[in-house]
Amino acid sequence: MPEQDVRLTTPYDRVAYPTTIFTQTNPERLAVLARLAGLDPVPPEQSRILEIGGGNCVNLIAMAAMWPGCDAHGFDLSENAIARGQEIAGAAGLANVTLAVEDICEAHHRYAAGSFDYVIAHGVYAWVPDHVREATMRLAAHVLSDRGVAFISYNAMPGGHVRMIMREMLLDAIGEIDEPEQRIAAVRDFLEDYARARDDDEPLAKTLRQQAENMLLRPDAVLFHDELGPCFHPQRLLDVADVAHANGLIFLTDAGRNRQLDGFLPEGGEVPEDAEGAVLLAASRDDYASLRYFRQSLFVKQVPDRTIDATRIADAWISTRVRRQDDGTFKHGEDVIVITDDALADGLAKVAAIYPHRVPLSSLTEDPALLRVILQLYTEWYVNLHPGPAVFPAKPGDRPCSGALVRGMLALGEATLCTLDHGVLKVEQPELRALLMAADGTRTVEEIAALDTGIPPEDTLAALTASCARALMQA
Repeated sequence: MPEQDVRLTTPYDRVAYPTTIFTQTNPERLAVLARLAGLDPVPPEQSRILEIGGGNCVNLIAMAAMWPGCDAHGFDLSENAIARGQEIAGAAGLANVTLAVEDICEAHHRYAAGSFDYVIAHGVYAWVPDHVREATMRLAAHVLSDRGVAFISYNAMPGGHVRMIMREMLLDAIGEIDEPEQRIAAVRDFLEDYARARDDDEPLAKTLRQQAENMLLRPDAVLFHDELGPCFHPQRLLDVADVAHANGLIFLTDAGRNRQLDGFLPEGGEVPEDAEGAVLLAASRDDYASLRYFRQSLFVKQVPDRTIDATRIADAWISTRVRRQDDGTFKHGEDVIVITDDALADGLAKVAAIYPHRVPLSSLTEDPALLRVILQLYTEWYVNLHPGPAVFPAKPGDRPCSGALVRGMLALGEATLCTLDHGVLKVEQPELRALLMAADGTRTVEEIAALDTGIPPEDTLAALTASCARALMQA
């Protein structure tokens, strides 16, 4: 009897999830938070990284492109997603990426104990059956090194109650429809009608209608998988921490905006005997006070110091996009920030002018009080802190070279490229795409200018310099 080719088709093979860069998972961020807690994380550029259920793992691939010295591994149950990830990594010529089709429940056989310094499980924990969720935490604990940091994101309570109400309404609206496009169309029809305010709306109805408006902004594939997926299990922080603790992991803190100090005690108070329990209880109460929808929890094996000591970030590097206004304040999006120390304000303005490039934080200040200000700006995502300098140049070299992943994605026809600061940038102009392909490290600026890229020869250096400012070039 001939051997049959039996393949497991997942919902993600039917409709590909739009995986992209998830900045909060960047090991640089995790390392900074671990160092703030008095731990000694492995430098990301030398680390071993595992992404669990990463789809096509482009998030991981972008890390591998940033740090050629890291060892990046990722897996997913979707064969189509992993095949696409392997195609992207192959087109970029990245030798430090290994992707596999694997089941979370069996992955402990593939990966040795303590074999990874950073473990990432984004968009998995709350969207799988109970036994897979338990296996996810077991796997993270199994593979995490003693100096490692694990990132696990999940839909959180109590906001999850709102999303579950919406899920029930949506599942009722689509009924027995199975075809993906028809399901999505039925959901959008329902949401457009439901989002319209009614005169007699109670507070809960207003909250649900706001949620419907937010859902209408999501891509079709996200709608298909999130609330409409076969599994949807929002989690309480305390429950997640209990499961982690049972597997030998300790809650470090949260990676989300204004949540990065959740694992630390209030300043000036006494250190309780159960410091972990105290910070978890405070964070959980805040979840309910804020109707929190999502968490990005970090876990470690070493015991963190829960007291805030801003001098632990003194040797970090800093970058920022805040812009100084005419009145001396700084602006980030719609937020206005007031910096009362003139020297620090001047320093931040200079750092912003060279974004995404970085400078040593010590060049701005070594004052513990001002370092505490920087730390607060960091938790609010107004500045970025990094454990080391950027891996991309500030200006083109003698033989300019765009990032290997940049050129690989261009070769595959991708419009949205992964940058070397772990971001994404849409590049659709044919002239710039041609320039980035020509800048492969084998040609001088003059030789690139002589090619027919569509960019005037006299503008070639300026275009390459601008590409450096967008983290598209490698050193």
